[in-house]
Amino acid sequence: MKLALVLVAGLVALAGCGAGDGSPPNAGAPISPVPQSAAPASAEYNDADVMFLQMMLAHNDQGVEIAKLVKTKQGQKQELKDLAAAIEATQQTENTDMRNWLKNWGKPEQGSMDPNAHHHHGGDGLTDKGLLDALSKKDGPDFTLDFADIFVAHQHNGVALARTELKDGKNAGAKALAQRIMDSRTGEVQQIRALVPGQ
Repeated sequence: MKLALVLVAGLVALAGCGAGDGSPPNAGAPISPVPQSAAPASAEYNDADVMFLQMMLAHNDQGVEIAKLVKTKQGQKQELKDLAAAIEATQQTENTDMRNWLKNWGKPEQGSMDPNAHHHHGGDGLTDKGLLDALSKKDGPDFTLDFADIFVAHQHNGVALARTELKDGKNAGAKALAQRIMDSRTGEVQQIRALVPGQ
């Protein structure tokens, strides 16, 4: 029940942060290569750009933590391991860029700890720590199913953050990253659903 509520909350946050056409890439599309580091972001930015980068850093750090679990678990498809490794590498590359941009702007990597500060973004975009602790203790098919549920919701939350940046942000580099995040996370969700029956 708790997992279902978290998944519903993730989808509500996604719906509340702007509507796209909902057209996903082909589920069978190959895993995207790890992107090269982006060019330095320009000095022109606003508060929405800063909040987006700070929130995405935390979101990506948690995404990497979740993806890393796949390679430690028994009975996982090689395709799922490959996808998780690609997600881990992609999000680490994104984080390097975002940290560099924040440093260049003289802004901290961590945003406000007040949950109300993230309300108009649909929340902080993070997955409940208790769910991740429970997931880390599972293995085999039980792990696979729960990983898919949790990670699909997690990536939906990343799309919600990106949509808000596209609507409210000013910096061209940050907005371009937001578009790449929307595209890549939507594709990853489709690949996970194709690899894990019942998704």
